[in-house]
Amino acid sequence: MSKQMLKSAVTDLLSIPPVLHRTFRQKVMIKSFGDFSEKITSIHNEIIRLLEEEGSLSIGEIGDQLMIAKAQMTQLIDKLVELNVVERRAVKGDRRKIEIALSDAGKGLLSEHRKNIDKSVMDLMSSLTEKDLKSLSDALVVVKDILPKLK
Repeated sequence: MSKQMLKSAVTDLLSIPPVLHRTFRQKVMIKSFGDFSEKITSIHNEIIRLLEEEGSLSIGEIGDQLMIAKAQMTQLIDKLVELNVVERRAVKGDRRKIEIALSDAGKGLLSEHRKNIDKSVMDLMSSLTEKDLKSLSDALVVVKDILPKLK
């Protein structure tokens, strides 16, 4: 593998997240949370997604997985509790240990959020030509296949 090819691939790969973030944050994510859009930040969204995947976790475990300091985590969780998106639960067998889980309202919000995202992305991508959609789809399949090979 040539050093120039590696450098080019690194540059291309690192250029994607900021473009995705700007495009989706401005045109999709803000609209998709509806009334919560001004209250839920991208970090809140990451916490919600993590809890959806993992079930319940302690504040420390959430912070470790998302690389967020525990002091900041407490504030973030407090906000999500205030919005009734997550709830604190005592762990059976050790009432001193508290875990964070999505509330029923949080699960409903996430379901609605997902529907809104799908609709917003469909609307956004409907401006692309059939050829562009095919090219994008093919490129994303390639990226999805290659990224797991990174060590």
